[in-house]
Amino acid sequence: MARFLMSRRKVLEQYGIIRGLVDIVAYSYKTNPVVWSILRETDSLVSISSMGSLKGDYDRVVYFLQGEKKEEVERILELGVRKFVVDNIPELQRFLGIVEKKEDKIDLFVRIKMKEHTIYTGKHFVYGIDWKKLDEILPEIRKNRNIENLGVHFHRKTQNVSEWDLVRDFSDAVDRRLFDIIDIVNIGGGIPVEYKNSSPKIDMILSKIRGFKEFLGGIKLMAEPGRFIAGPSVILEAEVVNVYDDTAVLDCSIFNAYIDTYLLNIRLPVLGERENGIRYTLKGRSPDSLDIFRYSVYLDRELKIGDKIYFLNAGAYNFHTEFNDMPKVETVIVDDFRSVGIDL
Repeated sequence: MARFLMSRRKVLEQYGIIRGLVDIVAYSYKTNPVVWSILRETDSLVSISSMGSLKGDYDRVVYFLQGEKKEEVERILELGVRKFVVDNIPELQRFLGIVEKKEDKIDLFVRIKMKEHTIYTGKHFVYGIDWKKLDEILPEIRKNRNIENLGVHFHRKTQNVSEWDLVRDFSDAVDRRLFDIIDIVNIGGGIPVEYKNSSPKIDMILSKIRGFKEFLGGIKLMAEPGRFIAGPSVILEAEVVNVYDDTAVLDCSIFNAYIDTYLLNIRLPVLGERENGIRYTLKGRSPDSLDIFRYSVYLDRELKIGDKIYFLNAGAYNFHTEFNDMPKVETVIVDDFRSVGIDL
């Protein structure tokens, strides 16, 4: 039976890389909830974007408001959540109206749309309040007696491989005169992972983050990594259940193991693959023609029923769907991949 193998060592290693660059880390829970069970051991916060994900650790939650009703917001506050991100003006106004009736202090992040330097933003919805409104909004919020820490939040996109000129982008969007009233700048997530069809310059990106922290001076820098921590920390172990022609059918599907294959056209690396050798298409176990993990993988051996295939960097957005009534793939936490005989 297919399973995910999560390395505790790798989770903490990836977290340590980001923690060494910023003042505050808030792990993006939706990327892979199981990772949070390990990061609880650290000083990480956790970014939550649905009430269904509120399962404790309320004092460590950064909550993204998305149309919650008044009684739902009040319930979230009653649970002890004190850090919030708001990305539109109507919601900001409603939220501040609710908070003003409370005695507790909160941290508030205003999410903004950054100034665009590209022709278009792609297929993804762009969240945030127009950066041009900051001059009007931030000084007013700063006067609110319930706001302890005031933050600015921005986020380009998931698996962001190119838009990392943080100093330029922030300088273009935020007037220098506002720096004195901003306590925290949150750059969101988007730190990419290497896949078979994507080779981001990770060292350059981390250097840009380091340089941005220096640029901010006394303002704290926060990040919300998800993919960067979860991705490399998990291997998908699948078993070959059939082989015909140049196709190997596996005992799982992109629909219950790695839907990001379809959503973002991500192709997971395979342990032991080569530049040439015996070519296989690695297909998921469903009748859907889209259910293909890899169209072309070269191995040094012929595959047979019962052989294992190991997909690397498989921990981000590996949620399952109910398509074809396929079961959820179990996640097993191990100390290290080598402890289960996998040598990377």
